[in-house]
Amino acid sequence: MDDWLLKQFMLWNGSINTACCLIQYNKNNNFSVVTCNPALAETLNNAVDFASLKNFSAITHYLQSVFENKKTEEWTDYNDNLNRFFNFTCQLIEHDVYALWITEAEQKSTEVLGDIPIGIIRLRAIAGQNTLHCSYMNREARKMTQTQSQSAGSAFKVSQIMQIDAADAASVEETLATFIAGGDKRIFECRLALPQGQNLWIRAHLAWIVPQRLLQIAFADVSSEKQTEAHSRQNQALLQKILDTTQAAIFWKDAQRRFIGVNKAFLEYYGFDSAHVLLGKNDEDMGWHSSPDPYKNDELRVLQGETTTRVPGMCFCKGENRHIVASKSPLMDNGRIVGLVGSFEDVTSEVRLRNDVVELNCKLQTALEKERQANQAKSDFLLHMSHDMRTPLTTIIGYSDLELKKRLKPELIRVFSTIKTCSNFLLGILSDILDLQKLSNGKLELKPNICTASATAKNIESIIRPQAEARDITFVTHFNCAAANCHSQIDTRKVQQIIVNLLNNAVKYTQPGGTIIWHNDISGEDAESITVSHVISDNGPGMSKDFQANMYAPFTQENATSSSGSGLGLAITKKLVDILGGSITCNSSPGKGTTFTLVLPHKKASQVDIDAYHSKNAHPTDSTKLRGKKVLICEDNIINSEILKELLESEGMACDMAFNGQEAVDKARTQRYHIILMDIRMPVMDGYQATREIRAFDLETPVVALSANVFSDEVQNAFEAGMDDFLEKPIVIPKLLATLRQFLSESA
Repeated sequence: MDDWLLKQFMLWNGSINTACCLIQYNKNNNFSVVTCNPALAETLNNAVDFASLKNFSAITHYLQSVFENKKTEEWTDYNDNLNRFFNFTCQLIEHDVYALWITEAEQKSTEVLGDIPIGIIRLRAIAGQNTLHCSYMNREARKMTQTQSQSAGSAFKVSQIMQIDAADAASVEETLATFIAGGDKRIFECRLALPQGQNLWIRAHLAWIVPQRLLQIAFADVSSEKQTEAHSRQNQALLQKILDTTQAAIFWKDAQRRFIGVNKAFLEYYGFDSAHVLLGKNDEDMGWHSSPDPYKNDELRVLQGETTTRVPGMCFCKGENRHIVASKSPLMDNGRIVGLVGSFEDVTSEVRLRNDVVELNCKLQTALEKERQANQAKSDFLLHMSHDMRTPLTTIIGYSDLELKKRLKPELIRVFSTIKTCSNFLLGILSDILDLQKLSNGKLELKPNICTASATAKNIESIIRPQAEARDITFVTHFNCAAANCHSQIDTRKVQQIIVNLLNNAVKYTQPGGTIIWHNDISGEDAESITVSHVISDNGPGMSKDFQANMYAPFTQENATSSSGSGLGLAITKKLVDILGGSITCNSSPGKGTTFTLVLPHKKASQVDIDAYHSKNAHPTDSTKLRGKKVLICEDNIINSEILKELLESEGMACDMAFNGQEAVDKARTQRYHIILMDIRMPVMDGYQATREIRAFDLETPVVALSANVFSDEVQNAFEAGMDDFLEKPIVIPKLLATLRQFLSESA
């Protein structure tokens, strides 16, 4: 052999991780290993000769074929010692020298399939060859087929690999060939011919792991199901017994609505001795209904494919008209409607009882109307309370924000921080009460938007982590879902509200030095949706079983004397979870901490929605976008107006003020503003009318609503009046600035 060839081979293959060697063909079909790379030496435990290679895998047959046919071959074999499949490739280098490469056959990717209770077989399709090589069989597959791993590696037909009974082999191979060629059929059933002479029925599913390269067969034992089919005649007899003993009157008719059979209860109801008096007749022939057309039309609809359930009617029986309810369905044969089957029950006593309570229902309606009026009064009160409380809170929080922006002494920073914290706490209780009212009235609307799991998780973490650190609590996060960076559609604000409520409770009740863990993951996925699971656990005091039984009721707390919160957080959380179609469970006991498991379905976002999401979030947030911009502040509360003016001027904006709607219209008519902040409730002219009049001569200037009323109809009215966005009071400064930057960036 040429030394140059040896040097080149080692130059190319000496440092790679794939095991390889050069094999020389000698006389009398003998082979020898000329040289190998370190990866092969490691695989063979440094015993590098052809005998060791033969012990590693029975490859002599394949090598002889390679040397005789002078062509490249690929095959798969199994090593008992390593309990793994390996792929082999042999290629001509010189007239009697060939290179052999050995790679592990997808072992790591299939470790997770090892212990699942269904059989999994993976087969590698060789390009240009009409053969399949088995590259993996899990434990259950080997158990069901009772196949030796080595024989599976050398077999090229599925019927051989799976030990399929000879009577079914051709059908299975035909199904497989059709599937590989692109056919839709991907399920087959067959028998396995086991060595002990037993027959095992399986149902198998075909799927491409790598299209046209790696095929997977997943199969399960359905022998018991097949045995059930053998008892079908017994079931038919049992069905007849059921028909004869059931209390409901059952009948079946042909496509012309003529009776072809009834059960014993039917005969007893009408007092017939046998079904012969009915066969071949319809309801009109029997004279049961004083007005037969509605019953005839009902059956004609059923014969068109409709199913009717508990349709009320009247039937003349035993000398009187009786009330009945009937249910009917089409009778099918090979996908064709050939008649109908129905049943009916006598409900005469129930109808008479129902008539007796009509008068009582009228009285109840009067009481319900009074309750509705009381609920309306409560809603009106909450509406006004919300506005009247949010307005002074706007002043308090606004002054606190102004002072905290200044260089204050530590004592003053503590004072204003405490004022702001207490104000936000009061605002949170107010928001909880309003949210509960919306949920109770069914007025809380879902507003799905595009989100990423990573962005949602980071937003929530930025809220909770400072609170946890302030209480010396370790906050641990495992964002497996966030790592996927999946895009989905869900009401992100409500999702954040749910998780923040749960984490706030964990921070509130966990003692300093404790630990809170938040873990999320994708727990399910199909073509249209994904399911995200959140597990939030703490090592706090835990909850008693008695409290857990009622913890989602409003105003409920474990310790009735506690002043921490309103007792509404879990009530709101549970209602929001139900609205989003999710589930929430709790595992807790006193002294052992608490774990909440939250499962929420998310709709998958389309690529168009994802592109729009990225475009919307690409706006720059540079504060220089606000400098020199002119804003008109329309606010009748002088103090709040001055606070807002000072905050915006600190960002470099020029501010004008209007204290009623008419003044706002006049200033907008005579001057050009980059943006207008419009309070809704103002004297002389409210914000709605002012915006409508401004839109009559100015369609371009953005108008952002400011309102202490956060009910959905207020928001809807604002947009209908021509406003571009809505900010609730008390105003959150970062949100206000972000909104201004968005509109001013778009108009720049």
